[in-house]
Amino acid sequence: MVRTKQDVERLEAELNRIHESIDISSEDLFNYRIKGIWQRLKISSGKEQLKAMPIDSGLFEKGVPVNSLMENGFQTMKDIADQEPPDLMKIEGIDENTAQQIYQTVTKIKESVYEQAIPRVNPDEISDEDFSLLESIYKKWHLLKILEELQAKFQEYYEETIPDIEMAKKQKSFFGALFQPKEEKEKIRSAFANLNRSTHQKELEKIKKKLDYMLDFEVSKEELKKHFETENAFYYTEIEKATDFDSKNISESLPPEVVEEVNNYPFDTAGLNITLRNYQIFGAKYALRYKKTLLGDEMGLGKTIQALAILNHLAQNKQGHAVIICPLSVLANWKREIELRSNLQTFVFYGSNRLEQFKAWQEETGVLITTFEQAVRMQVEEEHQLHALIVDEAHYVKNPNAKRSQSVYHLANLAEYVLFMSGTPLENSVKEMQQLISVLQPDIAKELSEEMLLLQPQAFRKAIAPVYLRRNRKDVLNELPDLEIIPEWVHFGEEEEKYYQQAVKDEQVMAMRRAGWQGGTPEKSPKLKKLLEICENAKEKGHKVLVFSYFKEVIQTISENLEGQPHRAITGDVSNHKRQEIIDAFSEDEAGSVLVSQITAGGVGVNIQAANVVVLCEPQWKPSMEEQAISRAYRMGQSRNVVVYRLLTEDSIDVAMLEVLGEKSNLFDLFVRDSDTATRILDEQEQEEEEASLQKKVLELEKERLTQGVR
Repeated sequence: MVRTKQDVERLEAELNRIHESIDISSEDLFNYRIKGIWQRLKISSGKEQLKAMPIDSGLFEKGVPVNSLMENGFQTMKDIADQEPPDLMKIEGIDENTAQQIYQTVTKIKESVYEQAIPRVNPDEISDEDFSLLESIYKKWHLLKILEELQAKFQEYYEETIPDIEMAKKQKSFFGALFQPKEEKEKIRSAFANLNRSTHQKELEKIKKKLDYMLDFEVSKEELKKHFETENAFYYTEIEKATDFDSKNISESLPPEVVEEVNNYPFDTAGLNITLRNYQIFGAKYALRYKKTLLGDEMGLGKTIQALAILNHLAQNKQGHAVIICPLSVLANWKREIELRSNLQTFVFYGSNRLEQFKAWQEETGVLITTFEQAVRMQVEEEHQLHALIVDEAHYVKNPNAKRSQSVYHLANLAEYVLFMSGTPLENSVKEMQQLISVLQPDIAKELSEEMLLLQPQAFRKAIAPVYLRRNRKDVLNELPDLEIIPEWVHFGEEEEKYYQQAVKDEQVMAMRRAGWQGGTPEKSPKLKKLLEICENAKEKGHKVLVFSYFKEVIQTISENLEGQPHRAITGDVSNHKRQEIIDAFSEDEAGSVLVSQITAGGVGVNIQAANVVVLCEPQWKPSMEEQAISRAYRMGQSRNVVVYRLLTEDSIDVAMLEVLGEKSNLFDLFVRDSDTATRILDEQEQEEEEASLQKKVLELEKERLTQGVR
């Protein structure tokens, strides 16, 4: 109860303490903590890099006695990083001038390394500083909304209470009150009555309880680790916001005026249930600003999310009729992502009820999802509203004579906003790029030519800047963990060797490729034995495994030998809906789980960051197929280092394929390549012809080897 002036003063002091506690728990304070920890982690990461930098005479000015430094125990830049000039002058042969030169050179190198260092948090090796960083971000995420509500409640309470406190403080002693005007004494009594109202007291208790919850809030290391594993991208987005840590390469290939126009474009994220990375915001705003564009981001950067953000923005602005055209294999994933990440209504133009779905979409508003094949049947005319068209894997429609291309072009002509998406690099096939751009912005397409790209590359890039945007993983995902590709070589089992030699005699290339799995058991099949060892090792480390093979027969053999494997293998026979259910169950399953998939079914268009061990059971004719499979795990949101095992058999078609493809050691180079060195896109007929040619060449090599008995 508040009875006396002293009680009032105590209440006022308590409110001031609450006010102060709320003020210091601001978003700015959360960001300040995050930024401070990030800077310490950058320095720590930089020191590790300095350890790996040997002292080299090329780093210093001519005349610096590098040998003297090394003779005195300074082997790396880390060893010398903290040495002041007086310390260096103790070394024989180093005078004051030389010491200053060394100090200045080392300081510049150190500062540059620290500035460019990108800390990475490994959930399997979380340091105390890592934990502090993640904890600060988690608290910001969990408490900021509570803080905002608390601030509003307290402000309302404070504004209502302060007038009564000020009036109650005018209470005087018994004798002093004798000389107070009656009206003032009445106001004082009313103020005390207000301060003692039960509702008033209860409101203060609620505020104090909520504040105590905030101040005492803790999160366990295990809970934090689990949240980071599933929401990895969210954490790095928050780091970007708090620290200005961001890739300088998000848009560096674009002209400054394009970048400025895109950055200034208004963008509405209301209704989105996902945190966008800065480069994704830029990509969405780019597509909205230039209306008809081609997004060529490398696999794993979240083109789907950027497209969804575009559709959401348009829906928020009363432009809600949209069509998505995609391969059948990812139709279910598109529907799921839209429903999970937004409030947009979805309709599917596929199957027996497609016409009912189409009619409902026309009458209502939302996103109509269909496939390239079904789009041919879809009758959208000029009188129908079509605000936006999204085309996933747009390189499927680069042939203007194909029916599916013509149906897409018709829709693109009707839509106000069009986004073609293709993770396949287009720069090395100007004609194909030109064809797609001609559908989007024909005036730009007319300017382009192969000669322009070769002779005036800067002019070419400037010309396509308003229509084509491509970013690579290495440019925008600085936090992406390491990727290691390990070839695992084994020999044939005894029965497998006989099977293989017969397959070569019969000129059965497919049988030759499957020979390393014909043993059927780990005792008779070294490849299978090695695979089971990899899976067991991953289980012991708490990791999940993705296994890819081209052949259903191989998948069946593997599935039969995986003990207690709960997940059905993904093959071309599995429906899209069931495929997504399998992936979701695998993602939720305990560590050590294995998911086996046909590389043509699960290697494209699905995201499985829950796994960080990938096994490729045999080489593929198209290295890009392996790249796509790896990208299922090695993509935005992956928090662990990814290890890829390539199972290969000595003295077999595996060796011949790698030799012919020039692939024996450079899959890693292919995977992290810059788009400028990417192989050009082949159409379906060209791909078939090239594969047939490769098969013929490989078969001849193997026949010759077996005849001569040598490789």
